Amino acid sequence: MAEQEVVVRASGLVKAFPLTRTVFGRPLRTVRAVDGVDLAVHSGTTLGLVGESGSGKTTVAQLIARLSEPDEGTIEVGGTDVTRVRGKALKGVREQLQYIFQDPYGALDPTKTVGHAVAEPLLVHGRISRRDMAAHAGPLLERVALDPEFAFRRSDELSGGQRQRVCIARALALSPSVLIADEPTSALDLSTRSEILNLLMDIQQESGQAVVLVSHDFATVRHLAHRIAVMYFGRIVEEGTAAEIAESPAHPYTRALLSAVPVPNPDLQRSRQRTVLHGDLPDPAAPPVGCRFRSRCPVAMDACATDDPPLIQISPTRRVACLRHEPAAAASPPSPTSPSSVGTPDRAGTR
Repeated sequence: MAEQEVVVRASGLVKAFPLTRTVFGRPLRTVRAVDGVDLAVHSGTTLGLVGESGSGKTTVAQLIARLSEPDEGTIEVGGTDVTRVRGKALKGVREQLQYIFQDPYGALDPTKTVGHAVAEPLLVHGRISRRDMAAHAGPLLERVALDPEFAFRRSDELSGGQRQRVCIARALALSPSVLIADEPTSALDLSTRSEILNLLMDIQQESGQAVVLVSHDFATVRHLAHRIAVMYFGRIVEEGTAAEIAESPAHPYTRALLSAVPVPNPDLQRSRQRTVLHGDLPDPAAPPVGCRFRSRCPVAMDACATDDPPLIQISPTRRVACLRHEPAAAASPPSPTSPSSVGTPDRAGTR
């Protein structure tokens, strides 16, 4: 695959949330939900952010979309630093970054018609007048395989899958360069999940948009993503192509996540060896010295208690934060977020 353009680049992202405050409102105890994240999103590719609940993946997505302000770090869209933009400049950024929320039931206003919900971004950004909303909603609904007549219904008349399609149509209204999908199928039944996932793949193939897919489901990310970034405790612990991470995970945390994913072959499933994580989760407000995963790691060594492993390049397409790996010997390795050598995502099936 040829080198694609970087449409979004995040560098050194940090986001902390206060747990307790003083009587004067100053943060007394905080937790770093995101702690030094670097990543890049390339045009026409899907980057999967995967990890346990609380790993920080949704916070990263919200920082990229400028729904939340980073405490440290920078965000570039199309090569322009948009970390601190406000007003009209931020409005222009939002045209390029559209968000698909996790809950399609809470994402739509039940007092408005579906046509209003879908065409509202065009109205807000001054591309159409209010009287033109219904005319523009129909083609957008057709694009997500819904009848244009749905424009005259209200969201409480739709199923969960239909609501999520409406949310996707709304996100596509401004023809953004990046779609950020935050657990887009977690609120749907199994049979509907594959339809929505395949729809996202079709849209990307037709329009060449980049997709950031946030999920705790490794199987879903494996099917859709070109590259995968695995998050633990606010940091990326492994990043690489979807194929290499799924077939030969380098970080013990990634291996544990993959071992929990069932396979469709019953004989193979029974013979698989599950990697079960033991030990206690660290206190998020007081991260331990050394490797943050060491209290649960089955291959931890003495150095893990004192040395905090950086995210190093171990191959042209792979980065890992683990003391058991050495940096690649190449003097000038390619960009750590280069999409070169990625495979084609698989068509999502019902699971």
